Amino acid sequence: MGGKAKKEKRNGRKYLAGYVDFGVLGKKEAYLFKNDKREKDSQPAFRLMIREGESWKEVGVFWIRESKPKEPEEEFFDFTQEGS
Repeated sequence: MGGKAKKEKRNGRKYLAGYVDFGVLGKKEAYLFKNDKREKDSQPAFRLMIREGESWKEVGVFWIRESKPKEPEEEFFDFTQEGS
């Protein structure tokens, strides 16, 4: 999000507010909300909404990908060969 983004709290919900430049459609005021209705990892963690007049439109969703660090591979040393 461009412009000045800030965290705000309204009605007990935190969100990130700012502007998104949609190119030929112009800049739109945008809000990023946590998906409070999320029940499974397959559902988005956040929802990107824009406000047009008095109505809201969902224009994007985001997931959080968590990856486990790879465990180091075991090294194999061949001590059977002498003096190489």
